[in-house]
Amino acid sequence: MKMARPYAVLFAVVGVALVASAAHGADASLLFDAPQLDGITVDGTADDWSDRGLVVGIMTTPEGALRRPDDFDAAFRLAWDDRGLLLLVTVGDNAPVESEDINSLWQKDSIEAFVASEVGGPDYYQVVVAPGRTESHPDLRHKFYDFRKTEPKRDLSVEVARSVMDARYVVEVLFPWANLPSAPKEGDEIGFQLFVNDADVAGGRFQVQFYPLSTAHSSSRMHRIRLASTAGPNRFAKAKSGFSSSGRVQLELTGVAELTGAELTVKSGSETLATAVFEDRAGRAGATVLLPEVSGVHTYETITFHAHDELIGALRKAYTDKARARTLLETPIRFERYVFSTATFPECDFESPGVAKGLLGDYTVTTTFYDKHFNEAASAETPGRYGAVVEITTAHGEPLHRFTTLFRQPNLDDDFGRFLSPGKASIILPEEYGIRPEVTEEYGNDLSGYLWNVFLDSLEQNSGSAALMAGLFEATPTGEPVRLNEGVYAKDRQWWVGLKRKLYGTEVVWPDKLVCPRPIDGPSAPILRQGTAEEAGMKPDAAEEIDAVLQEWAADSDEAFAACLVRDGVIFLYKAYGERDGNPMTVTTKSWMASITKLLSGTLMMMCVDQGLVDLDAPVDTYLPRFRGIEVETPLTVRHLYTHTNGLWGHWGDDQHDFEELIAEYYPFLDVGEEHLYNGAGYALGGKIIETVTGEAIPGFYVNHLFGPLGCGHTDVVDTSGGARSVPLDIAKIGQLLLNRGTYGDLRFFSEETFDKMMPRKLTPLLGPAGENIEWGIGMVWMEPKGLSKKAFGHGAASAATLLIDPDNKLVVVMTRNAAGSNFSKYNAKFIAAVADNLAVPATAETDV
Repeated sequence: MKMARPYAVLFAVVGVALVASAAHGADASLLFDAPQLDGITVDGTADDWSDRGLVVGIMTTPEGALRRPDDFDAAFRLAWDDRGLLLLVTVGDNAPVESEDINSLWQKDSIEAFVASEVGGPDYYQVVVAPGRTESHPDLRHKFYDFRKTEPKRDLSVEVARSVMDARYVVEVLFPWANLPSAPKEGDEIGFQLFVNDADVAGGRFQVQFYPLSTAHSSSRMHRIRLASTAGPNRFAKAKSGFSSSGRVQLELTGVAELTGAELTVKSGSETLATAVFEDRAGRAGATVLLPEVSGVHTYETITFHAHDELIGALRKAYTDKARARTLLETPIRFERYVFSTATFPECDFESPGVAKGLLGDYTVTTTFYDKHFNEAASAETPGRYGAVVEITTAHGEPLHRFTTLFRQPNLDDDFGRFLSPGKASIILPEEYGIRPEVTEEYGNDLSGYLWNVFLDSLEQNSGSAALMAGLFEATPTGEPVRLNEGVYAKDRQWWVGLKRKLYGTEVVWPDKLVCPRPIDGPSAPILRQGTAEEAGMKPDAAEEIDAVLQEWAADSDEAFAACLVRDGVIFLYKAYGERDGNPMTVTTKSWMASITKLLSGTLMMMCVDQGLVDLDAPVDTYLPRFRGIEVETPLTVRHLYTHTNGLWGHWGDDQHDFEELIAEYYPFLDVGEEHLYNGAGYALGGKIIETVTGEAIPGFYVNHLFGPLGCGHTDVVDTSGGARSVPLDIAKIGQLLLNRGTYGDLRFFSEETFDKMMPRKLTPLLGPAGENIEWGIGMVWMEPKGLSKKAFGHGAASAATLLIDPDNKLVVVMTRNAAGSNFSKYNAKFIAAVADNLAVPATAETDV
């Protein structure tokens, strides 16, 4: 690629460590000017673009990952004219792999473009384009997804063309202004984002993005594109940041190949912070720079990047104090051993002391140990479980705390285990490794010896080994396999809940055990029972017609599934389809429920709300003492945690006993109430609140107060946001409980008033105007399935599992599966349509979609 004059303006989007000020949920500086261009013909070539347009010369994952340019590479240009928005995407891809299913083009080689009337606005749509490079699909194909809200809506249309050159292809698209409520003019802003997918990778597709944040699709997640007369800022490089072993801020810049050999200068205002030379790194330009050492709170209002005396990039509001806090949060501690054999406790330090010293300066580590009865222990006099509370103190700031489990095994030399007769160990290797099962059996001694040594190494290196050994050491045989919710890690979590309640003093504030569910006061609520379609209020042949759709789906998919359909408490279809791992799928085969877990843990929180233990709008420091006394601009509330407005990220925290400590340390930097950013960490922190006020760890709480009373014996879940594995009947019981607004049979889990608090609502009180078009509940969202009522609710799942609850039709629809599999979009729509078409008495006209 030849770069236009030579570098124009580039904005380097720095990852987790250097974070920018927010506007519409994204960096306010990320405003891109797309120029007006005349004379562009949509023919799939770049001939009439010349070197014009807003140029984005490099695309990466949100984490900054790339593949080799001879394997996969993507760049694009953007412009506009009176007809609409113009896009030219150039992709290098050496192995064409495209979806057979028009409804799943995005799963394989493709581009996905999103256009919105404005960032955060109610009107946006998606176009997915597969280039047509395979024998079975030699022609371009495209598919629309319409998320526009404003009426009336015209039919969506685009002009799209492509050209193919060996290992590269070009896609050109005109997005007509007619797709939007009104045509923008020069100076106006629209929203835009672009994904480019590559499918010839192990484990699924590789996706690069032009996208401020890595979250669910939403118009608030788009880049701001201003319709301008001239282009800029262009982007020819991206940067990600972290800290070096000495604790200094380190920037890793990756740019287009044409930057190779250029001198890079990093500045703050007129001050030069660092220099480097772009070098060749696997066909692209790369440079590493260290920013100067700073102490205390330090802010660079602007960091700019320069080459050949030209501005090639800029970063607004780079906070090194925030960067340090995030890096410190992610810097683990390490004990000499987690499983040990003497009365002397092992020593502890950071896993990377050099990084820690660079972040903290001189620091001191002090550890207090507790025995299994929560008594402070100076030495490990007896074998068994111990808890370590590590305190890190510095000359500046509050002490940091980290928690971990240790285990003293019976008197046995720490290295002697290697000379014992190896325990018998085996492993079944996935067929993808290319090793036949007969070979693993014949070479079982070699595998067993290797696994034994891995196990012994883990006793020294892996903190989880102490929880495992402590749990096994304390256990007594039951004669039955132990349920995951009552396993060794569940016991470890419960032990830490007890110790933390003692240390924080919360056992005195909330001394009583939770009694839930309680006997119902009044008539019993519907419970699930088998019955005919007619008893359920369905058409007589409903089960047969829906079953026929599901059988057709199973025959045309590579993913097994099971379904349970209920109306008015009557199960009228309950069946499994397909094969999993070579065996027929059954209704008791557990499947991954993914984020439906959030609905389950949200239900737990509402039990606490119902009994007055938790107020959704109270600050979290009401329940988690570690958050008290910290000055913040917007206090974090319980509702923030469950509506993804908390400023947290990722799906983590459940299995970290010190999660409250970690997030409290980062609390001053949380962007609370600034955007709706989908994550599981908020639910994990909500789980710590449940544990604080009830004294029950989440795994046991599920069993004692939800699964046990409902008879859900085939559900395993020990976290709050994504780990549940279950079967259709168990999930249908949860659905019926919610359909009944908090009751099931003669049991009340929470009141109808509490149930109403759980339902989705506009997030305007939390986000301001940006929340006007976002509705979210406590683990619930509106589902709006076509043909059923607008009041249907539930939660989506990365596994494509379904829990849909339609109160107008008294309907619960459950499907369990591990993945969408092939042709999901095609048949899922047919499935829901078959359910809707077979309602004997459909929803009223007011609630029909």
